Amino acid sequence: MTGNGDINHDQQEDSDVRLLREMGYTQELYRGFSPLMSFAFCFTAVNVLASISLGFTFTLNTGGSGVAIWSWIIGSLFTILIGLSLAEICSVYPSAGSVYHWAGQLISARRAPVASFICGWFNFAGNVAADAAFSSGFATMINSAIMLNGQPSLSVGIQVAIGVGITFVWAAQNALRIDRQGWLNNLAAFFQIASSIAIVIVLLTIAPQRATAHDVFTSTYNATNFPFAYVCCISILSTLFSFSGYEAGAHLAEETRGAGRAAPKGIVGTCICSAIVGVIYLLALLFAIPNVEAFIESYSDNNETMSLVVSTYQLAAPGRGAMALTVLLILNLYFAGMSSITVTSRIGFAMARDGVFPFSSYLRWIYQRTQTPLANIVFVFVIDSLLLLLQLASTTAFTDIIAIATLGFQISYLIPIFLRCTAARKTFPLGEFNLGRFGLPIGIISSIWLMITSIFMFFPTTYPVTADNMNYTVVIVAGIFVLASSYWLISARRWFVGPKRTDLTPEKTLPADETNVDYSSGVITTIF
Repeated sequence: MTGNGDINHDQQEDSDVRLLREMGYTQELYRGFSPLMSFAFCFTAVNVLASISLGFTFTLNTGGSGVAIWSWIIGSLFTILIGLSLAEICSVYPSAGSVYHWAGQLISARRAPVASFICGWFNFAGNVAADAAFSSGFATMINSAIMLNGQPSLSVGIQVAIGVGITFVWAAQNALRIDRQGWLNNLAAFFQIASSIAIVIVLLTIAPQRATAHDVFTSTYNATNFPFAYVCCISILSTLFSFSGYEAGAHLAEETRGAGRAAPKGIVGTCICSAIVGVIYLLALLFAIPNVEAFIESYSDNNETMSLVVSTYQLAAPGRGAMALTVLLILNLYFAGMSSITVTSRIGFAMARDGVFPFSSYLRWIYQRTQTPLANIVFVFVIDSLLLLLQLASTTAFTDIIAIATLGFQISYLIPIFLRCTAARKTFPLGEFNLGRFGLPIGIISSIWLMITSIFMFFPTTYPVTADNMNYTVVIVAGIFVLASSYWLISARRWFVGPKRTDLTPEKTLPADETNVDYSSGVITTIF
């Protein structure tokens, strides 16, 4: 006899499949993610513990404590607004294409192909660069752990090899069926929270000396040789990278039950939880450093290749304590990279499904035994490996990779939110998760923030600028732009029509100001 739970599950699955069919697609991926798995996946993919740690050296050198903490607070507030805007759109169009798919839905059919094409390439580039950042960071932390043990630093070549090797392991894990990986993500999310608490407690209780609150919130340090106002602008890079990828749950919407509500809640929940966990972790790190200037100069002289976050662990808890904290960080990086590869392969699959890439017919191949986009996973692994090789040519390659990842995400978030506020302002349909009358103003604020901060990604981070330390983000992004534009002009523009468009029913196409949503309370009542 079938229980009520099984009946509800089947009804929900039928509803998800029907909604996907209305968007023009058939169910090809295995829908095994629960709402909890969706949130856990988002939270693990962002993993602010790992992301803040990767950018901590840049953070301290570019502004010091005061700039770091205020950048995080301001950046968090705007990121939550962006997350709300994306979640509202995701509720209406829960597909693996995420922002790429949304861009093609929120503009006229004639302009949809080019909007989706541009948005998709930026999002894919951002995700690939984020994979490489986690791989490179994993290798850096392994090297720091070796140095903590009294061994000499690994060469750049060996660290690159470690990065490529761990990327292969993550790719292999992503060949598993998604529900099996989902439970691993649940474990990773709880592990991230538990390890964050453990690290914060150790840093705040064992550190022999602590900075004062005045120093943490007001002291500055500038190793860039640029004016302080300029430093305040470029310092936001670390914060924005730490939050990048919070739309991850949307990429797995076709593998999530009740996606129209679960995926948006995962996005917003991730932004809020990451902001809270991040500010606590960042404060713990900064309070553990009594004098930032002396700390940086000391460790720059003695441990030039050691990550400053590991150096902070060593300062607060010398010996085995620092090693234990470093191991926790390495495990968090492992989980973050694994989830990042999942996201990248899904956006790649969605784009290949619509023919965005050359040889898309091969890249969209699904391994039926596990119902995973195996061809795209291999494709992502190859591109990640090539990007990691850039570290052999430039000392600032890691910062450039972070900037590319952040810029790619920023532009891909901007396009659908901007279109929701302009082209689709009067026709945007409200889904299960919506912001009511606040949707438009929040979208406008989010668009302005994304536009301004995206420009900062191209700025150099050290003066004087040389061939070795220049910001190569503009070069790499220009190369991607030339590649994508050439493919568009030569071939894609003749046949690419963008993601399949939804045939909206009259009920769904009511303008936002004509729906029956209750706005009388003056607050958003339909989010949770």
